[in-house]
Amino acid sequence: MAFLTSSPLPKRAPIPTAPALSWRMIRADGRPANVVAFEESVVAFFLEAAEILGVPKSLAAIYGVIFASPEPLSFSEVQERLDISAGSISQGLRVLREVNALKVVPNSDSKRELFEPDLELRKLIAHYLEQRVEKQLDSGRGRLQAIAKAIPDGADGSSKVLRTRLKSLQGWHDKSRRVLPMVKALLKLTS
Repeated sequence: MAFLTSSPLPKRAPIPTAPALSWRMIRADGRPANVVAFEESVVAFFLEAAEILGVPKSLAAIYGVIFASPEPLSFSEVQERLDISAGSISQGLRVLREVNALKVVPNSDSKRELFEPDLELRKLIAHYLEQRVEKQLDSGRGRLQAIAKAIPDGADGSSKVLRTRLKSLQGWHDKSRRVLPMVKALLKLTS
């Protein structure tokens, strides 16, 4: 038991989380520290959500910095606040507009577009369901059929076990296909 009381194990460095990484995307550039800290925390929140949903970090950062601003932001203002390329910002703004995550605010002072977040989560969820989940389910049907054809023959009964498992997987897939239209209809009812 002497080995238990000997020198303690070395401590490992903590794994960086989204809040620890968000500061690398936010530019301070002489802005008030409390404003920068607020932007970092909002961007970190959206980075965590983006990681779960498989959304690019640049989209999360752009949406987060616009969300954190009480005033609508232009392309150049977003670029001043984020340490990501102009091309990523341009593409990100376009994608966020296409999925209705951002609104263009009328601007009589200049020709530049101003952006603010669209706060209707329903639109984002509906788009996610259409673009990601529905496509996955559509392609999944064909993949499951190909997997069924590829089950190896086995004299020891292994192919029967695999067919039973695949049948369960096909059942989950079919149930998901039936639930998706109901979820989409529910989202439309809440509008």
